Amino acid sequence: MISFLTLFLGLTAGPQLVQVSTAGGVASVEILLDGTAVGRSEKPPFSVHVDFGPELSPHELVARAMDRSGAELARVRQWVNLPRPAAEVEILLERDEKGKAVTGRLAVESVLGTRATSLSAAFDGRPLPISAEERFELPAYDDTTTHLLTIAAEFPNGVRSRRDLVVGGRSASVVSTELTALPVRVLDGSEPDAASLSTAFRKNGSSVQVIAVERGPAQILIVRSLSADEAMSKLGRGGKTMIDATRRNTLPVFEPNAMRMELRVADDDHIRFLWPRGRPVPNTVPPRELFDSSHDFAGSDGGLHWLLTRVYHPAKVESHPRFADAVAIAGVQAVAAHGRRAVLLILGRGPADVSRYDPASVRRYLAKLSVPLFVWSLENPKGNRVAEQWGDCEDVSSLPKLRAAFARFSDALEHQRIVWLTGEHRPQDIALAPEVRGVELVR
Repeated sequence: MISFLTLFLGLTAGPQLVQVSTAGGVASVEILLDGTAVGRSEKPPFSVHVDFGPELSPHELVARAMDRSGAELARVRQWVNLPRPAAEVEILLERDEKGKAVTGRLAVESVLGTRATSLSAAFDGRPLPISAEERFELPAYDDTTTHLLTIAAEFPNGVRSRRDLVVGGRSASVVSTELTALPVRVLDGSEPDAASLSTAFRKNGSSVQVIAVERGPAQILIVRSLSADEAMSKLGRGGKTMIDATRRNTLPVFEPNAMRMELRVADDDHIRFLWPRGRPVPNTVPPRELFDSSHDFAGSDGGLHWLLTRVYHPAKVESHPRFADAVAIAGVQAVAAHGRRAVLLILGRGPADVSRYDPASVRRYLAKLSVPLFVWSLENPKGNRVAEQWGDCEDVSSLPKLRAAFARFSDALEHQRIVWLTGEHRPQDIALAPEVRGVELVR
């Protein structure tokens, strides 16, 4: 009945032309931005100019198809400046004679046409085995309360997809619903659960239902220059001269990777480098860009010192870096992981940033996404014009300073939890009820 011809797959701000395709007796199309009507088209080809505002911000764009009397026939929605899936996971749950879910089958598809390299399932955070036929069995559960079933798929080139289902509830039935993963910070060392936070969250003054609270793995995006040379010169290679204490009369041996496992995150956390180098995607309207990224590193691959001094882009040198734009893209990718999250920007003495968006507006954008941003500098931030544009910036120009900054970073990440809310929401629309204690929103 109605579909968008204009798909906003990249960062979007300012005035944009929105085009819509319709069929079946549609007399007019109304466009709504974040719930407010912003334009109407009375004849095909249906198109409306929409102003997304001067700054980056998550948006909900809706097109309504209407008949001659003004009655709505159909509507379609797309999220702007929020993650869009590169792969889809569908779950078919099979029930017993009482209507209780007992087994499930999966259908997994990627826009790249590649098969999933791994599949995982969890029920209320507990892993479930998946058979070669992509089937799984659910454990015994109380069907009068809600439970969270999570399926995650990984594909080549770092593509991931995740699907979450609410199982059970008052109706003792299986319900598939849209969910939002919202990070919170635990303040008092307690472990909140869905029951203790059941009335904690509001949207436009109304309560939002909490399905589950989990810790889960973290996704960390690092934006840094293409080369590792400056990190190596400031922080050293991390090698040590070592003696084998178990053998007598042996000569000292230099071990270049002695520090490899220091300053590491958890084994199931993921670290990805996103390089400040944009490449236009041909024949896209509006124009779209891709930013190169590394594959994901696990905590077991090495610590942060080892990664910063060993991982680099093959090009090694960039003449026109776009750090702010890359940080904005990193924020979107962090949200797409649906877990604990952080973006880490490493600044140095490189050439001036030529980004489309300025650092202050990108900081505000990540705050709206609920993605914490940490800015570190390999040079003394005082008097450094590039670092000063980002505001709060930590000096990591030596190994002791890096250790101190990592301790604060690790502590902030450790205190994050993910709250699953019913419905899809813009992160900035969710607020905490005034009486809530012990947790705060991540901004």
